[in-house]
Amino acid sequence: MATADRWISSVERKIKAFAERHAFVFQHTARQVSASFEIGCFHALSEFYVNNFSVIPANLTEEGEYRYLTSPTGNPKNFSYLKLESALENFELRQQIRIRSHLHSDIAFTPDLVILRASAELESARDRDYAAGKRSLYFVDSSNVVAAHECKSLNPFPELLVGFIGMLIVAHDWLGKPNAITSSLTGPHLAPTLFVGGSARALHLRMIAALEMTYPINVVVGLHSGTWSLLGSGRSLNRLLVVPSM
Repeated sequence: MATADRWISSVERKIKAFAERHAFVFQHTARQVSASFEIGCFHALSEFYVNNFSVIPANLTEEGEYRYLTSPTGNPKNFSYLKLESALENFELRQQIRIRSHLHSDIAFTPDLVILRASAELESARDRDYAAGKRSLYFVDSSNVVAAHECKSLNPFPELLVGFIGMLIVAHDWLGKPNAITSSLTGPHLAPTLFVGGSARALHLRMIAALEMTYPINVVVGLHSGTWSLLGSGRSLNRLLVVPSM
């Protein structure tokens, strides 16, 4: 069994055991449901990369456990992430990393999941307008972003779908440029993707298809009731090809 498969199986066993022990007292708040959905998307994305990369858990706790980051206020250096290694170039799959946009240094946001070049520098700075300057802001520059993904545990609606285009523009320096990252149906990277829990109606499905034809994105809906696999789903997903940096 591959390292990634063993790790995922171990996490699944621990989640199942916890749920069985606390079935009568454990209550799901909206925040917990959102975090659980994000972790599910995280694992779906990690499984997508298994065929083309070695998926290696990094920055584990002293007990060897994986520590998820599901809040934008956490220090990423204190949480685990996945190394995506190949013979050509290495990348990282991280949660809740603030991206500083190439459009303007004051334009920044924190997507749920992000694929970064392994060479990306995690910067920190104090800002008097954030926590009165008492805590550091951690961020990466958008020039290091391959793909930013968002997870929404709700039903799809037009404003949500259109809003994701704003994230695409703000976070991806390569968009519309003839540079090292291009759209490709056979590339090893998943294009920026909006993961949605609820199922879409026919009118929304038409809008999703139009957006995917217009932009290098994916909108994956119905995760609450459908498969979490991004492979062999019966429809092609937009992908990215990344030319190795020199």
